Amino acid sequence: MTQYCRKCGAELDDDAEFCNSCGFNLNSNLNEQKIKKFEHHTSSNKNEFVTKSPLILAVIGIIISIAEGLSTPLLLGWDSILIAMAVGVIGGVLGIILMEKFDEPLIAAIEFIATGFLIYTFIGRFGEIATILFIIAAVLALYLKGHHTKNKKLFAIPILTVILLFVLLIAGGAAYQINAENSVTVGNLTQNITNDGYGYYNGYITGDIKLDSNFDYLSVHVDFLDSNGKVIDSTIGWSSANPENGKTYKISALYFDQQNPAKAEIKVVDSFNDETPLYTENMTILTTSEV
Repeated sequence: MTQYCRKCGAELDDDAEFCNSCGFNLNSNLNEQKIKKFEHHTSSNKNEFVTKSPLILAVIGIIISIAEGLSTPLLLGWDSILIAMAVGVIGGVLGIILMEKFDEPLIAAIEFIATGFLIYTFIGRFGEIATILFIIAAVLALYLKGHHTKNKKLFAIPILTVILLFVLLIAGGAAYQINAENSVTVGNLTQNITNDGYGYYNGYITGDIKLDSNFDYLSVHVDFLDSNGKVIDSTIGWSSANPENGKTYKISALYFDQQNPAKAEIKVVDSFNDETPLYTENMTILTTSEV
């Protein structure tokens, strides 16, 4: 008696156990085979997703690093923001290439960790999500893909990424400092500090500041010192976010204290970094009496 395949309908020999056309096992249940095939397909998809998770997280990390950079306050400086975004993109892409193309999960993990570290170095908590994503991608790459290294010379990539970035940062910072110092002019400084006769000294120091470059944030700090050089009062005489290039602004620093100031130090500070002021000038205070 001629039999037919229950799966594809092909005509078969009477004693056939497998279909010559589609390979179906004639002794098995069709539904059971469909279920097993579906379960195998589902399991394969899950395994593939898990295996690709480091790649997925790295791609998301690249996108998030750009988004976090764009949302970082300008007070941190455009230099730091742009470097953080560049690191996220370049470091993330290099890590993906090392992991996927060269099959170097250990070196790729180091690259991801270095990328996260550098992002956090430049923009701190504003880049913490991208930093965490890159670190998780590194951990998963090691866990899922192993710790093997085929070409140890590729270790130079994450090392050079860090070294080159800091070399460029130092060189760029030095160039920026020189340009910024030459772009700030302070003039017309005057003082008017008086003894009011009631045990207090009060008054102000005024002046002008002219800018010949673009800045994210600038401020003028004025420290009043006693005769021994000790700071007795500090104030901000002027500050501005994104001040206009080519514009002259007025400085006005008020003083009110019981101690007689002997000197004043005027500093122009970029982005709150008063350790390396762009401009510094010292004035001797000559107080007058209102009595």
